[in-house]
Amino acid sequence: MVNNTLKVSNPKNTRLKRIIRMRNVGLTYDEIGLEFGLSRERIRQLYNNRKRNNNHNKNINKPHLWLKTGDVAHLVNVHVSTVRRWADQGILKSYRVGPRNDRRFRKEDVNSLFKKTDQVSLID
Repeated sequence: MVNNTLKVSNPKNTRLKRIIRMRNVGLTYDEIGLEFGLSRERIRQLYNNRKRNNNHNKNINKPHLWLKTGDVAHLVNVHVSTVRRWADQGILKSYRVGPRNDRRFRKEDVNSLFKKTDQVSLID
């Protein structure tokens, strides 16, 4: 039996791939912008932000990376403010990083919180 399903690609991904290809060939942002009907500044933004857009939420499944407050809230299915409150009250161990003093969490700490309450591990 032959699988006749068509893979539909995201038009924005296709556009971004074309922009990257054109930039790698040596075209300027202005030349690429004329091709797409966009300003050279917008082409520059798309080109420079490609790595950040591609890595969104891929860190959750990597055991050695830190979890952000929003990642923990998503995994536990609670509001972000609840995770912050747990961290402030010492219920959930958090670590402060960076110049903005952002909270980061380890998966082991999130799991241990729920093992204490006799629930199943949330993160593999």
